[in-house]
Amino acid sequence: MAWNEPGNNNQDPWGKKRPNKNDDLDDLIKKAGEKIGGIFGGGSGKGGGNSIVIIIGLLVLIAVYLFKSAYTVNEKEQAIVLTFGEHTRTDNAGLHFAFAPVQQVYFVDVESIKDIEVEGLMLTKDDNVATVRVKVQYRVDNALDYQFNVVDPVQTLKHATEAALRQVIGHTLLQDARTNKKEAVRQNVQNEIASILKPYNTGLEIFRVNLVGNVDVPASVKPAFDDAIKAEEDQRAYKEQGNAYRSQKIPLAEGNAEKVIQEAESYRARVVEKAHGEVARFKALLPEYNAAPEVTRKRLYLETLEEVLSKTSKVVLDTEGGNNMTYIPLDKIMQRNKSNSSQSNNKNQ
Repeated sequence: MAWNEPGNNNQDPWGKKRPNKNDDLDDLIKKAGEKIGGIFGGGSGKGGGNSIVIIIGLLVLIAVYLFKSAYTVNEKEQAIVLTFGEHTRTDNAGLHFAFAPVQQVYFVDVESIKDIEVEGLMLTKDDNVATVRVKVQYRVDNALDYQFNVVDPVQTLKHATEAALRQVIGHTLLQDARTNKKEAVRQNVQNEIASILKPYNTGLEIFRVNLVGNVDVPASVKPAFDDAIKAEEDQRAYKEQGNAYRSQKIPLAEGNAEKVIQEAESYRARVVEKAHGEVARFKALLPEYNAAPEVTRKRLYLETLEEVLSKTSKVVLDTEGGNNMTYIPLDKIMQRNKSNSSQSNNKNQ
């Protein structure tokens, strides 16, 4: 009978028992269990049952490790994954894995729009002190830059906003910043913030800068400032009134002056024409006067008296050969008759 045939009691040609493969597997598992049990402080005489428990425990630990390594990225977030401190990937929304301590994960909100407020005392271009308050709306534009380029991006944004405010307000008159140039101030501040942040690569995107309230002086000096503003407004009002009065009076005065000049020119023309007429008349009378001087002199005297007395309401009579003169006040008589006439008309009515 051959040594390896059935019924040989599993012995080799030298009479020794041949090893069983199942026994080798049991021994291997037992030895591995003893080693692992020794690592975890277990005994070596428990048999194969302890080995199975340890293996199950290891599988549970591995499952827990894999569970802990899984993470979920929200819709508004991005996850930055570092492997041994080096950026290897950026994960978007969904389920992902990162294996600690080899990998670290940083979550960054890249969708939400946030805001900060900055307020301070600023010196304006016309050397006035003004209180300025702004609200800056921003969001994360680059998650990697936001997380690692600067220590505190939001604090950096606050400092940049304050610097931009001082720059813009320092080149703006207080009255302009309070009234018609508020939109220009807002836009200039926004542009200045973007310019300041650009070299730092903070990963922030500025959406809008809004002025909160009015650019105004501090409360402690506001009454005095309001008085000064009122005085300036009164000054402007008085100037406008003066200009309106000037615009009204100067054309009127110029019109009156032109009228006087025209009247003077007309009077001069009349006087000159009258003088020319008198000269012509005297030239016409000169031959008559030369022919009969006495008659002509008397006629001229009577014509002159007639012309003069025709314009007066008083009459003086001189009786020839007597010393008495009779005065007839025709003006008084006419005035009294007119008064009596009006009174009688009133009674009749």
